[in-house]
Amino acid sequence: MKIASACLQCRKGKRKCNTSTAGSACPQCSKRGLRCSSLRVISTPNSTTTLQPTPVREPQTLHSDQLPSKEITEHLVDLYISYLHDKPHTMFHEPSLRRSAQDGTLSQAVLFAIFGLSARFSKNQDIRGQGHVWSATARKLVRDDLEHACVENIQACILVGTICLADSRPDSESIFFALANRMAELLKLPITNTANDVITSEINRRVWWSLYMIDRWASAGLGLARQIHLGDGAPQLPMDEVQFRKLNPTNTTEILENWKPGIWSHMITLAKIFGDIQDLNRMLVEDEAWEEDQIESRVLGLAEELTSFERDLPPKMSFSSENLNFQQKQGVGRAFVALHLGYHHYATLLYYQYLDQRRPPTPTKRIFTERCKYHAIAFCELISTSAKQGDSEALHNVVGHMTVVSSSVLLHTLLLGDDEELPMARQRLESNFEFLVRLRDIWPSVNLMMKRLITFQNECLRTSQQGTHRFDKWMLKFLLQHSLNLDEKDTSRSNEAPLRQIYVEDERLLQRSRITESIIFG
Repeated sequence: MKIASACLQCRKGKRKCNTSTAGSACPQCSKRGLRCSSLRVISTPNSTTTLQPTPVREPQTLHSDQLPSKEITEHLVDLYISYLHDKPHTMFHEPSLRRSAQDGTLSQAVLFAIFGLSARFSKNQDIRGQGHVWSATARKLVRDDLEHACVENIQACILVGTICLADSRPDSESIFFALANRMAELLKLPITNTANDVITSEINRRVWWSLYMIDRWASAGLGLARQIHLGDGAPQLPMDEVQFRKLNPTNTTEILENWKPGIWSHMITLAKIFGDIQDLNRMLVEDEAWEEDQIESRVLGLAEELTSFERDLPPKMSFSSENLNFQQKQGVGRAFVALHLGYHHYATLLYYQYLDQRRPPTPTKRIFTERCKYHAIAFCELISTSAKQGDSEALHNVVGHMTVVSSSVLLHTLLLGDDEELPMARQRLESNFEFLVRLRDIWPSVNLMMKRLITFQNECLRTSQQGTHRFDKWMLKFLLQHSLNLDEKDTSRSNEAPLRQIYVEDERLLQRSRITESIIFG
């Protein structure tokens, strides 16, 4: 039998392990700052037992006092899995992640990025205060190893990009995500490598689909062109999350024979529709003249795709209180809620254009306007339901922007709706704002999102007599480009009246605006 010469860390990472000097770490582990299993005790006659020093290249050296205890490591990994794993991205096999974090075989860039992201969810003030230090360490480790394309560095780039998103650093966020995309291309990640085991293949598949999902959101958030376009080379959709969690070398055949798509498979299907909705909305603001028949045809087509998506969901994947309880017990309650929040958000974006009062008052416009309001309300109620459920809330960063869009529809009702609609609209807007305040305490960038909502409200008040919620480039920036500041609309070349004049002329609007201001400004 061939004796394994590779170190434990390289065998687990599926990397070529070059023989190192006896007792020292191999070059691959040195590059990653890992504690190599080749580092072993060297005994010499008439001398005390010593450890051969590990030749770790600067500036990757990490002193032991930078690493938290095993108990804190376990705590932070638990928080990451609970709040972020399988939500904005899906990149790990949960049992393998826990094991590698504890035995020291996990890439330190990945480990510190997980620490930086998950510390914000800890109830321990000292741990929360350390989060920015761990985040800075993760960024440094990623930058120092950028020339090495591997799955661990893709994962690290995605995690660090998410940290940049949280810190309102959109340019850095975009750069780290773009680097991850390029590494995935270099590794030909969508193509299944038959030499990989089933778990490794599924991890690679999930990493690639995470990049696809991020590209749909992050590119739109900065108003940039998408980098990933699906073609014949797209990999298989991810397997069911619970199945994947249970997957191990002894039950591979059994689980693969019962393969079924998971929550992320359905998220990806929705993300494809989301891309088409983005393209439609961009077309609307770029075209000087709208062909109503053509627009209606495209909206109806996308509406049918959304309807088919909801209709074709497996029984346990459609939303109900019973299914939420079931998915929560399966350990995927937050991902289940995130799936349905996405569905209602994408539908709201599809119909949002019909809130524009300049659109012809056709029966179709009235139907689509009501659908927009329905999905914005359903989003709000799902946020409230998941909060009451406990351990099911989707608390990742981008939910803040989705909540802002839902709130903007509620503002439309508060300012322009019938009197009987006001009490519920006010209650829902208050509920949304309470949720945003909670998210802001976790993710600093949500403060920017809340400021965007305030700017949006002021614009609604200023333009209400001329027709609020106009679907133009400014509105598109509000709806899609969530990573950018939203300046007040330039009206120097328009005939729109200033805000103060509208207040004087419309006492009814003045009273309603005070309601929204009391909610937003407290």
